[in-house]
Amino acid sequence: MRKTTIFLAALIGGSLNMSAQGADSTSLRPSFGVDYTGEVQTDLKRARMANLLQLYADVPISRALSFQLHSLSTLSTEDKPMVSDLQGYSNIDTYGLNIPFALTVAGITWQINDRHSLFGGIRRVDEDYFCSDGLALFTNSSCGIFPTISWNASIATFPVAAMGVHYAYDHENLRLQASVYNGMGNYRFKGHYNVFRICPKSDGVFAIGQVEYRHRGSSYYLGGTVHTDSDIHPSAWVYTEQALTPNLRLLAVYSHAFGSNSLCKNFCGLGGEYTLKRTELGLFTDYTHMLDIDEWATELICSLHLTDFLQLKPVLHVITTNGTTKCVGLLRVNIGI
Repeated sequence: MRKTTIFLAALIGGSLNMSAQGADSTSLRPSFGVDYTGEVQTDLKRARMANLLQLYADVPISRALSFQLHSLSTLSTEDKPMVSDLQGYSNIDTYGLNIPFALTVAGITWQINDRHSLFGGIRRVDEDYFCSDGLALFTNSSCGIFPTISWNASIATFPVAAMGVHYAYDHENLRLQASVYNGMGNYRFKGHYNVFRICPKSDGVFAIGQVEYRHRGSSYYLGGTVHTDSDIHPSAWVYTEQALTPNLRLLAVYSHAFGSNSLCKNFCGLGGEYTLKRTELGLFTDYTHMLDIDEWATELICSLHLTDFLQLKPVLHVITTNGTTKCVGLLRVNIGI
């Protein structure tokens, strides 16, 4: 705990976040935020801790333009994860890659009108994609971005980012998104791994798009990706969050990567989310095939909203990799200001 305290004290001095939707373009007031997530992981034999600190800043330049800055810092107590799984049971853990400071968003958003917005600069793919309310509840990394995409290309997803352009159209029940990024994500500030790097010749260009339709509390998604590197094949996915009752939603996803030499060709998952006052209960199970290995992963999570800024999440993962079953427990705390 002392290490965590020192970690927080040393790092609160950066900046980060804002979405074009959430900005109040009439106030022209800058906004700032801090979000800390820490978790204890255990396999009932040993324990380790992972920490993620995110800083946010949104500085309006005019009624239509704003400057966004997001950063992250990570720290874990051990290099090795609790178990050797393929998908990653924790979406905040960099598994020994401790990052003192990295930019995840740094650029200008142009709110063209009420429906259209355009961003240019450094950005992460999962700032805009794979971050629905249903997927965001779970800690399995595959809920943050499907492995049919992240396993087949070193793109700009947590914890790295890349230079790019992001367009969004949002009107009533329909939301369209399209983005183009440097074909490889980075987190450093110099050399070959510079996050400001734009090098289509060696890194290629990565493009992603998605259509979202919302109706009576349900959401339906259809998306796809392409990469200019001929060894990285296109991928596509369909995902739904179907409202069954006001408190219960069904989650279902299928994603496919085309091409016989893709490391991960298929991913499918099924789950549910139940909300009771300030508590959310979630169950999600998925299957994927990577490197000629089959993996089933099931997550049971309870999210307790203790206050407006404090959440507590006990989590249980049951993971079967290549016929071997392992269990991992997490106790996650999130503090957002």
